[in-house]
Amino acid sequence: MSQSSILSRRIVLSGLASSFALAACSPAAYRAPEADLPERFAADSPARRAGTNAWWSAFRDSRLDGLVAAGLARNLDVRTAVSVIREAQANARLVGSNDLPSADVTGAASRGDSEGSGAVIEQSSATLGVSWLIDIFGANRAARQGASAQLDAAYLSAEVARLTVASAVAQAYVDARYYQEAAALTRQSLESRKRTLTLTREQDLLGSVSRIEVLQAEQLVTQAEAALPALEAGYDQSINRLATLIASRSADVAARLQKGGGQPRARYRASVGVPADVVRARPDVRVAERNLAAAVAAVGEARAAFYPRLTLTGNVTPIDLGRAGSMKTWGFGPQISVPLFNAANQAQLSVAQARAEQARLAWQSAVLNAVEEVENALAGYNRDARAVDAQSRLVENAREAVDLARTSYELGDADFFPVLDAERTLLEARQSLANAVREQALNFVALSAASSGGVGLPAGK
Repeated sequence: MSQSSILSRRIVLSGLASSFALAACSPAAYRAPEADLPERFAADSPARRAGTNAWWSAFRDSRLDGLVAAGLARNLDVRTAVSVIREAQANARLVGSNDLPSADVTGAASRGDSEGSGAVIEQSSATLGVSWLIDIFGANRAARQGASAQLDAAYLSAEVARLTVASAVAQAYVDARYYQEAAALTRQSLESRKRTLTLTREQDLLGSVSRIEVLQAEQLVTQAEAALPALEAGYDQSINRLATLIASRSADVAARLQKGGGQPRARYRASVGVPADVVRARPDVRVAERNLAAAVAAVGEARAAFYPRLTLTGNVTPIDLGRAGSMKTWGFGPQISVPLFNAANQAQLSVAQARAEQARLAWQSAVLNAVEEVENALAGYNRDARAVDAQSRLVENAREAVDLARTSYELGDADFFPVLDAERTLLEARQSLANAVREQALNFVALSAASSGGVGLPAGK
């Protein structure tokens, strides 16, 4: 045996030994990460209390139910997320095909005089080739795990899109009903102020009131008239937002809400369960975890590139020589490739490890954001009930004050200034109550979305 052959053999054996040594360092099975969370938020979530992830049904508003259903069916972001699922499914099938033998058939035919003898020679052949990569060191297995994790992430991303759309529709609906209510209150107050202004002018002609009282009555009318355009614009913008979310026309959405309706108020007491359960159920946190799993699988795939690749190949080629007869050739055997000095493999491993670290940090960030969102929404909602109750008492007090002021004025026991002040206070109290109801509904939506496991998945799954 020549010196060069001996050296070549030593290099191959050395490479094999190094590869098997690397195999001993192959990554362990993936384990989902765990987070250090506080013990408890409260009792249970609105979704669990309702027995469904359709938390918006707590408002018991058929128009809201219809708008959310339309958004989930037609929203463009949701439809885009569904197309991403189809892409991930195709990619998973593509990766899975690496474990199957591949076969191809090639054929050729010729006719001619190769030696100039005048004799026409016809020849045809067809070759069947088969190859199969044996997954000894887990490269294909790691790729399958990564593709499966990416498919899971695509499904969960669609849940994130659905949850986002449902939340946005509910928020826009709450805003629309608020502006509708606030505008109606302002119009009612405007009519009352106009009647008061008419009465004040009549009293002015009789000399019963001063000129400043007339001016103040006119100011109240003007203030109400000036407040209306902003409220009407807010309502129109909420309608436009709803139309965008459900991929419909603003006129159609406005027609649904034209008949009016009370401001939405949830029928369930909002609270959430043990933080670990809440965070685990959130689709955005689960997306981050599945992305981490895919990144870890990519590290395993990059490590497998350091190991030998064993491929079984074979081919059969029958050749038809025309009048000269026929013949058949075949071949079968293993092929092994051993990576020796490939700097690209080390670079690809470093890239995969860096991406896995980024995915781990992204998961930690998703957990922290989830806890913050739940705690903030819960803090707001738990105080909203007190705010609504206080504003309701204030409205009753202001309404009684208006009645007493008017009665005193009509009996001549007081001048007109208390009446004007009482009317202004009543409108402010009613507007504040409407805004408090709005904030309560918005915080319920925020808390429900923050503690929900999605829209299309069963609660807690």
